[in-house]
Amino acid sequence: MSIKDRKLQHIKIVLEKDTQPYPSSFDKYVLPHKALPEIDLKEIDTTVRFFNKEISFPFMIASMTGGEEFGKTINTNLAIAAEKNKIPLALGSMRVILKKPESLDSFNVRHLCPSVPLFANMGLVQLNYGYGAKEINKLIDIIEADGIFLHINHLQEAVQPEGDTNFKGLIDKLAKVLPKIKKPILIKEVGNGIDKETAKKLTEIGIEWIDVAGGGGTSWPWVEGYRRDDDLGDIFKTESIPTDKCLIDCREIENLNLIACGGIRNGKHIALSLMLGADMASSAKPFLEPALKSSDACSKIIEKYKREFRISMFAVGAKNIKELKMISPTLIA
Repeated sequence: MSIKDRKLQHIKIVLEKDTQPYPSSFDKYVLPHKALPEIDLKEIDTTVRFFNKEISFPFMIASMTGGEEFGKTINTNLAIAAEKNKIPLALGSMRVILKKPESLDSFNVRHLCPSVPLFANMGLVQLNYGYGAKEINKLIDIIEADGIFLHINHLQEAVQPEGDTNFKGLIDKLAKVLPKIKKPILIKEVGNGIDKETAKKLTEIGIEWIDVAGGGGTSWPWVEGYRRDDDLGDIFKTESIPTDKCLIDCREIENLNLIACGGIRNGKHIALSLMLGADMASSAKPFLEPALKSSDACSKIIEKYKREFRISMFAVGAKNIKELKMISPTLIA
């Protein structure tokens, strides 16, 4: 099956099927309520600097899709909304461009979001399938990206009928490629989570940003399972490290910045993720349906998250992000 057809199937499944096997891991926490915060809600500062650019609050739109029938619509609406709301945007997997250059059109959105961080995307496993520094730099250049996410997804690939499953020696290969890449490389899981040992190894070779993308959101083994005629996806749909555990396990690793993805479904979840060790939060699925409609529909989600995030800071008495990250959430389950 072609990449185009597979992407179309993914979109249809995520929109129409149940792909979240258990609740967000952030739902078992509450904010440590401060009865008298002694601050003005209007004066709370939610801004942060991310990749040398100021953004309105520590949230980014996570990688989704592109290069197929709906890719241009999705990425265009997301880019316009990201620029309007001053948040970063990570594009979906761009390997298709290297095979079909004409698909670049669906990813060509830098002109729509000139002032916010924009990130390219490719699977890390492709280092074992003929791709290297030349191809990574090309993806960065053609969309004028601030960096590139290399996603890791071995369980998804194992369940995917057409999966690339040779994940051998990737840390060594990445270590050799890293100095040749002109912009920062960020590592991202896709919903199964990052364990502490892997995070430490990646940090030791020079990776500074990891999106832990843990369990609690979309299960990609389950998505791929819907494309099969057996129960393999059902068997592995819940195999993951919950996002909160990823953050707790990895937050003490030196020289590592964490992005929380996997079950971020509102602004309170964003606040809780920062309190658990994240520096940024991101989400994808909540934006898929709005991105097929309009940029305004995407903006409404962002505005909702930002309002909820600000109120969360107000509830705990945090005037800025630094103060928020010094507070611990309350575990209730």
